[in-house]
Amino acid sequence: MIEEIAKEYMSLIPNVFENFRELNKDSTELTHMQNHVIEYLYMQNRPLKLKEISYGLHVAKQQLTNVIKELEAEGYLIKSPDQKDKRAVLVSLTPKGKEIQDRKWGKIYQKFSENINKLNTEEQLDLKYALHKVNILLNKMRE
Repeated sequence: MIEEIAKEYMSLIPNVFENFRELNKDSTELTHMQNHVIEYLYMQNRPLKLKEISYGLHVAKQQLTNVIKELEAEGYLIKSPDQKDKRAVLVSLTPKGKEIQDRKWGKIYQKFSENINKLNTEEQLDLKYALHKVNILLNKMRE
């Protein structure tokens, strides 16, 4: 049973990634790494230290430094001193940074909705149930 579940799980991963890659295509004018940084800050919904971004994205701080500088120069991010730790700098999204993510996710949602409409009502219900169940079970496995 475990082998069969593992096989299904392993085939799910590329399907989900490919589907999302198609939804995400042409949704932003940022580079791949710039988009990851902006998206991570957007999802965390709070200012973060460079170390936290590095850890969350599994990217070396040295690699992030230039990306952060570029995004700050383009007006997507702002850096400010951390009041709790004077040595640290907090990075947060500007309204322009939030707006680019809002637009991106709006485009993704629109494309996803178009794809969902390719399914009949029964298939839509099946997909809804399957995704719900997968999310519940994956969360349970993490506990």
